[in-house]
Amino acid sequence: MDPAKRKLYIIAAASFIALLAAVYFLFIFQKKPKAPKPGETTGEVQQLADIELAKRPHITMTPTADGAEIIISIENMANFDRIDYELTYLADNPQALGEKITRGATGTDVNTRDDKYKKSILLGTASRGVRSPDKGIADGKLAMHLFKDDTEYLSETNWDLLEVSASTQVLKDRTGNLQIENLSLGKNYWVIIADTVGLPEGQKEFDHKNVIGPNYGVFSIAPEFVKPADLSITLSANPTQAFLYSFSNRDSSWKKVESSYDPSNKTISAKVNSLAAFVVTSQ
Repeated sequence: MDPAKRKLYIIAAASFIALLAAVYFLFIFQKKPKAPKPGETTGEVQQLADIELAKRPHITMTPTADGAEIIISIENMANFDRIDYELTYLADNPQALGEKITRGATGTDVNTRDDKYKKSILLGTASRGVRSPDKGIADGKLAMHLFKDDTEYLSETNWDLLEVSASTQVLKDRTGNLQIENLSLGKNYWVIIADTVGLPEGQKEFDHKNVIGPNYGVFSIAPEFVKPADLSITLSANPTQAFLYSFSNRDSSWKKVESSYDPSNKTISAKVNSLAAFVVTSQ
């Protein structure tokens, strides 16, 4: 073959191959969906409220005796492949009187195959074994990222750290929707009020579909009261009937609490003998 023609054919073939490659990358390759890597999601985020209550993890947050640490516990996790969380709060700035700074901790070591995840979180700093607990803790938040297949579910709840003294008469969360009055503990204790997010695994005392959230957990190492205290919860809905249950973390037991419901104020009231998790149902 004439060398000039051979060169012409080679140039034409190379141009054709380049054209095919351009068409592939522009119109075929870019349209092909990118497969997520192991541990990644497609970016879809939904609210945990889209998951039925019985399948959500049950959270407890118990302060230590000095209020400097939180023992966070997560149970009923088997419905998710992975759980991460961020626990944040505001604290007094030791460098500037009257100012608040954001503090917090993250958790990425949650093994959802375990029966329970438990971890102690210091509210402050530590150096060479010396703790420097934060002061003036307020505006606590717990954000949880729960992954199932290619979907991430987000849960964001508040928590309040409060000190109850022998003279404290009223204990309430920041919204005022949960109140415990006429306390009789005898000495000072630290208390956390938080949404438990879900229910303990295997509860059969009531139908979870009838629960009126949020489910308040009032967590503390405090003992039973010297005499009964007055609990009131303002509901987010207004059922014709309302019933109250308490769950004790000490012995993992449920109890139906004798209560009265005022539909005009959407408030359920009861006498209680200890701090616990409280769940209200419509039936």
